[in-house]
Amino acid sequence: MKPVCPRCQSSTVYVMTDSNELLSPAALIGLGVSLCKSFKVHPMIGVVAGTAIAAVIELAEPHSTLPMLINKQHRCDDCTHVFSTLN
Repeated sequence: MKPVCPRCQSSTVYVMTDSNELLSPAALIGLGVSLCKSFKVHPMIGVVAGTAIAAVIELAEPHSTLPMLINKQHRCDDCTHVFSTLN
């Protein structure tokens, strides 16, 4: 069921993305490839390095033991109210 804004009761809400998108595997691999190209190193080294760094970050992040109780933040498109819901 899609959440409804508690302030204006609008159903035009969306889940706010995590701020760690800059540390996503795709971003790190792309960064590794572009750095290798700029230093005239084979791009595959950048792919391997980016993947390894992303794996280390993934392992270091704390994971919830109860995935059903994840707190998600939503933002209303109509009144820009930010609110949290339990999944």
